[in-house]
Amino acid sequence: MNILPKPKKIREDEGYFFAESGLRIVSKSEELKINSGWALPYVLKEEFIKSCGVETEITAGNSGKGDIGLSISKSMDKQEYRLVITSEEVEITGGSREGAGYGIQTLCQIIRENGAMLPAVCIEDKPDIVVRGYYLDQARGRSTKLSELKRQIDLLSRYKINQYQLYIEQSFAFRGFSEMWRDDSVITPEEIMELDRYCRDRDIEFVPSIASFGHLYELLRTKSYEDICELEDVSGKEFSFWEKMQHHTVNVSDERSFEVIRRMLDEFLPLFSSKLVNICADETFDLGKGKSKEMAEKVGTSRLYMDFLKKLCGYVTEKGKIPMFWGDIVYKFPESINELPKETICMAWGYGASEKDDACKAISEVGANLYICPGVNGWNTLINRLDTAYSNIKVMCEYAEKYGAIGVLNTDWGDFGHINDPSFSIPAIIYGAVFCWNLNAYRGAEAVDKAQLNREISIVEYTDRSESYVSLLEEASVRQLFDWWTVVLYFEGMLDKKEGEEYEAVRKALKSTIDRFKGNAAAVERSSKELMEIRKKFRLAAVSMDSSRRYEFTRTDNAVCGIDIWNRVGRAVFSDEDISKEERFSLAEELEIWYCRYKEIYRKYSKEGMLKRLSNVVYGYADRLRNI
Repeated sequence: MNILPKPKKIREDEGYFFAESGLRIVSKSEELKINSGWALPYVLKEEFIKSCGVETEITAGNSGKGDIGLSISKSMDKQEYRLVITSEEVEITGGSREGAGYGIQTLCQIIRENGAMLPAVCIEDKPDIVVRGYYLDQARGRSTKLSELKRQIDLLSRYKINQYQLYIEQSFAFRGFSEMWRDDSVITPEEIMELDRYCRDRDIEFVPSIASFGHLYELLRTKSYEDICELEDVSGKEFSFWEKMQHHTVNVSDERSFEVIRRMLDEFLPLFSSKLVNICADETFDLGKGKSKEMAEKVGTSRLYMDFLKKLCGYVTEKGKIPMFWGDIVYKFPESINELPKETICMAWGYGASEKDDACKAISEVGANLYICPGVNGWNTLINRLDTAYSNIKVMCEYAEKYGAIGVLNTDWGDFGHINDPSFSIPAIIYGAVFCWNLNAYRGAEAVDKAQLNREISIVEYTDRSESYVSLLEEASVRQLFDWWTVVLYFEGMLDKKEGEEYEAVRKALKSTIDRFKGNAAAVERSSKELMEIRKKFRLAAVSMDSSRRYEFTRTDNAVCGIDIWNRVGRAVFSDEDISKEERFSLAEELEIWYCRYKEIYRKYSKEGMLKRLSNVVYGYADRLRNI
């Protein structure tokens, strides 16, 4: 029986429940009444129709033979559930509405696999980690359409993920800040409130997340607000993806900085029902290097950081909320966390396959409330590096267990324009869900290994009877030789920049990637052949999928094509071969035609966002191919 996440206890019995039209879904407890806005019984009703054509009726009262009963037991933990299927009836009991909903989602997976004849089974289940979250970047290029965000929330609900965050910098329609967001496709207050309701109806907490200290590039390069930027003379300069990632930080020595951030918080926070607020406060690279340099020399950069962070956290708690912030700065002086309000949550992040526990340990040892934050590894690549994501998420969930974290937040960043389609994050989102719920199922002598988990995800999520879809995604992703990070930074002239230590490491990494193309044409040719074989296998997998999921094929095939084309672009631009004019012109046209298809897919699921800036990069390479 393929159920994700794996239940803690499952006993399969003899017989089956015969579901037939007229079946009643009965809310037996007051907390489960449908008029409370609870969506999960309707999810179950839809699953019966979609998977086996059985019509059901949702009602309340007492259940009987042939019914599905939903009830609450106060003796169970809030997120615990028990699902019992017999030949007579189906009973789902939860410790709360949330727990009962998890039982419904498990039943939906059983229906999807078995249709109208449900095998007799008894499942007792609850999660290892109480808060299991997913975090989507909406600030660095892609602004996802509301309909697609709702589909994503449905996915989270399906796999028992109970927290959702959208990262905001310039991508919200703040009043009085139009110069900041005028070139973006912003999310509106009405959309935020609709998403909040949609999450609540599925027992998912929708948490506001907003840059409030560093990563305010779009705000601080405006004429309206450049005066509170740490650095001088920032407005009017040409846009740079690299600069957006590295700069800007507010000038903490100027009291107006906090007032501007306060105005943004005052407008944003009332739209959410959550008590939590993620103020971010990460990667404040510019702090103490410009207008606050004199103050930093007197008290130290760490003191500047903590004083402003305390101000932010204090303001959030005054509004009756609980602040969260990224711990990449403070873990180097963790004892300072005790200066913050005691309810504050510190988030330790790390995205390597063999990520160390330095930050997790340091934050835990001072007694802070801790979230562990792995990543889906989709940034700067057309298809997520699922090999890295699997290892990273697993080890970070082990740290969550080891250091007593109260939550895990699986992050999905969109560096340099968010080139990858968020749909390719789905397997890694499910990795996070299954490891948070039942980590023991994936370690030890009899553990489910990555290959088996990928087969299960292929079946359960993609209805792929060939069981190969996820492994093919992984195979394609590792063949991207000319990654988007290199594509962008070479385009922005990073090799020619001379100033600053920050550029030296970047230039070294860029040069290493570029050198791999020199005298190595065979690697690109081999990759092209392998990617073509992968495309063929994807076509076979698509045939074995349910028709409702075959729409995945279009964007998958486009991404695999893109990996191959960009590899060949890298060869043409950097190799020491003598590539003919005809070949270069032909490749430029192939790149442009691929990108036209990419844009069609992009616009189907996302608003315009920074697509224009992506176009500048793509067409810049096409022009270069014609002018080499």
